[in-house]
Amino acid sequence: MWQDFVIMGVQVVFAISLLPTILHPNQKPTMATCVISAGCVTTLAFVFASLGLWFAVATSCLNMGLWIVLASQRHRLNQREAMIR
Repeated sequence: MWQDFVIMGVQVVFAISLLPTILHPNQKPTMATCVISAGCVTTLAFVFASLGLWFAVATSCLNMGLWIVLASQRHRLNQREAMIR
């Protein structure tokens, strides 16, 4: 199905766009942004799976993982900032 490839392509672009944020040492989105985004992308993965769009499912899982990485990085930064205060 062509829609599977289009959704996959868009999500690959989204994943690539997250890489500079993941690699930056201290510029991270808020925890709420990370958790909500991970949850929404997870929901999309289930929807795509129900439609049999398996490439879209795979890239949704990739994006979910990237948002979880950002959430864990934000958590560590929050802990470090709390210790400094």
